[in-house]
Amino acid sequence: MTSYRRIYCIALLLLQVALMTWAQPAAKPDYVTIAMTGDIMMGSIMPTRDMPPDEGRDIFIDCDSILKSADVACGNLEGVLADKGKTRKRPGRLSFSFMMPTKSVNLLVNAGYDFMGIANNHINDFYPVCIQSTIKTLTDNEIGVAGTKDCETSVKVINGVKYGFCAFGHESYTLRTQDTATVKRIVKQLRKECDIVIVCFHGGSEGLDQRHLPYGTEYFYGADRGNLRQFAHLCIDSGADIVYGHGPHVCRAMELYKGHLIAYSLGNFATPRGMKLHAQTAYAPLLTVRLNQSGEFVDGKIHSFIQYRDKGPRADSTCAVAKEIKSLTEDDIKDNQLNFADDGTLTRK
Repeated sequence: MTSYRRIYCIALLLLQVALMTWAQPAAKPDYVTIAMTGDIMMGSIMPTRDMPPDEGRDIFIDCDSILKSADVACGNLEGVLADKGKTRKRPGRLSFSFMMPTKSVNLLVNAGYDFMGIANNHINDFYPVCIQSTIKTLTDNEIGVAGTKDCETSVKVINGVKYGFCAFGHESYTLRTQDTATVKRIVKQLRKECDIVIVCFHGGSEGLDQRHLPYGTEYFYGADRGNLRQFAHLCIDSGADIVYGHGPHVCRAMELYKGHLIAYSLGNFATPRGMKLHAQTAYAPLLTVRLNQSGEFVDGKIHSFIQYRDKGPRADSTCAVAKEIKSLTEDDIKDNQLNFADDGTLTRK
């Protein structure tokens, strides 16, 4: 064999090996980490201007490293991203409308968020035109968005893993926790398409006296706020890997159900203006959970933060938030299967 032919054969062999390597799908990681937070409202410009200092530039400064270190980070956007609009609501003691300027999306991007739920009672504060502004602003900045009929789900491939995200609320203009047929359809479809399915929901009555998780349907000023135990179990039974909630403005219990974690409320997270921040309403957990390839809970941690006016979530060295969720879980979940360490670490019993 001539030297040229020998070189040609070696090159051909190397090319075949390379093609075989490229054709093989990348191995999926053994574990993935999901970071989840509750309500985010980074200041409002309508109907009156109520913004934190420097347009909220530093509100995520204590927690962005945790959000970025997770494979996926998710939150709930409690209001719209828009620069103009007309409020639907009449002024009054119980009337609240939240419009964040579109440039505030940069705070979410820089903090490390991948998905944002908008199925809540403030996404229609300024009519559907501002819902569309919110969807476009998030999508244009590569943050997946879900929670209305115009955006039922969001799917992303991150580090070779396909994540499906959906969100449900309790209002007619959101996908509703009470609409069991739609819940099952959406979750089952994501189960067929994705490696990991994440469900977030906005529901439950509001206030300091609503920290304990009831059985049955909850009401707030006569409005149906969902049967959240039933809803969360339905999601897991339909194929969800993890379910987390927000809405009561306080933390609630966690549950391990059929090997999958449910966090019934992560409360407020980054609401430096426009919401009361005292006692447990200032508690701001950041939950990170590690899942195996089957989407089952392996371990996790409740990172304790406490909110302050104009500052947002700040690290809490006393771990008061984790202790609160531990206590609520022990009170409200029969046959609790979770261990809570003093620092917020979560493991199976």
